[in-house]
Amino acid sequence: MKVNQRVLIVAGIVLVLFLTIALSIRLTGYFLFDAQLSNEMAERVPGSYVSWFTQIGSGVGAVTITSILAIMSYLIWRDKVGCIWYFVTCLSVGVLNQVVKLIFVRDRPSLNDLVGGVGYSFPSGHSSMAFAVYGGFIVLAWRFLSRTGRIVVSTVCTLMVLAMGSSRIILNVHYFSDVLGGFLFAAFVLSLSYAFVAPRRKKEIYN
Repeated sequence: MKVNQRVLIVAGIVLVLFLTIALSIRLTGYFLFDAQLSNEMAERVPGSYVSWFTQIGSGVGAVTITSILAIMSYLIWRDKVGCIWYFVTCLSVGVLNQVVKLIFVRDRPSLNDLVGGVGYSFPSGHSSMAFAVYGGFIVLAWRFLSRTGRIVVSTVCTLMVLAMGSSRIILNVHYFSDVLGGFLFAAFVLSLSYAFVAPRRKKEIYN
């Protein structure tokens, strides 16, 4: 089986970064300026401004958006391998994230059932799904877009990822390291899976 070595190396680097944060949390309870940043953001920005992100980042919301983007992409570009990879990987990130939470069993800064702030804290599920859905879509769409299209899609998707992650800190249901860990966890799953899919996808598109 062919593997994209460069993407595989990226997956390894991301895994090391994720484990570094996880180890810091395990040993000290925090990572860098965790508590300070979380408290500062929660105090400065009203939660009502960002609570709607919880709906689109929840399980149902994320799956719905993923399905729409996957179907739309297939209808436009006919990229069967890429669309299947995108859909399956996004769902996998959501499931695996819950498994990882059970390994680290980190308590949240506060609980809030109304915004999905229940269960364990690290890594942030909303942040993982945001990175998987929007980061994965950048990878899926990249080769089909013009230069302007790449800039627009990358900008919009990046802003969505950052907004989703920030909202979890502002709502005080996650620490900064939970959000960063969520991004890195999703990046690891995306890059590891894509390392095996990329050669097959390239062959399908150019054939």
